[in-house]
Amino acid sequence: MNILILAAHPDDESVGMGGTIKKLSKKNNIHLCVLTEGVSAQYNDKKMILERKNACKKSGKILGIKNYTFVDFPDMKLDSVSHLEINRELEKIIKKFNPKIVYTTSRHDINKDHQIVFESTLVVTRPQSSNVKQVFSYETTGMTISQFLPTVFEDISKEFKYKIKSFRMYKSELRPFPHPRSLKAIENLAIQRGVESGTKKAEAFELIRFINL
Repeated sequence: MNILILAAHPDDESVGMGGTIKKLSKKNNIHLCVLTEGVSAQYNDKKMILERKNACKKSGKILGIKNYTFVDFPDMKLDSVSHLEINRELEKIIKKFNPKIVYTTSRHDINKDHQIVFESTLVVTRPQSSNVKQVFSYETTGMTISQFLPTVFEDISKEFKYKIKSFRMYKSELRPFPHPRSLKAIENLAIQRGVESGTKKAEAFELIRFINL
């Protein structure tokens, strides 16, 4: 089955659902679409764009991702791109890849790029215009504008080591604790969601739409 993962920036997929991707990749074809280059808001060196893409592919290889699309909209500036243009890019990917399940960023994140990707996901996965049957939003560590209230949990007790290994590929993004992009913060969230779901470690998702496959 084809599963599409949407990320605003390279590393969202690893932080948000790396363990679940590893689990899903064993029996499914995973396509990762990253909407922005994830660099220009932090670094002036354009070489960092290529470095971040390479890190994403190295990370994805660990998780079992087979296909990638890098749209390269400007980092932290999705609100400067027309909603129509973003939707059209995503529609092309959905039409070409024909996923049955889509995972996207959260509407609760304080990061504006994440909010916009979520909003566009709702548009391009409408039942009238796509064959997508299930849509979930994943959780990333960091501040939120409203509380993330998960309705779906995935046990990643066995896959967590791959999640951490994959995020280590993003060397430029690793931060010391208590930064949200620290390894300890990522593990703490996995433990918290594990406690809530009766597992050692878990990833949490908000169910947007579910139609039986």
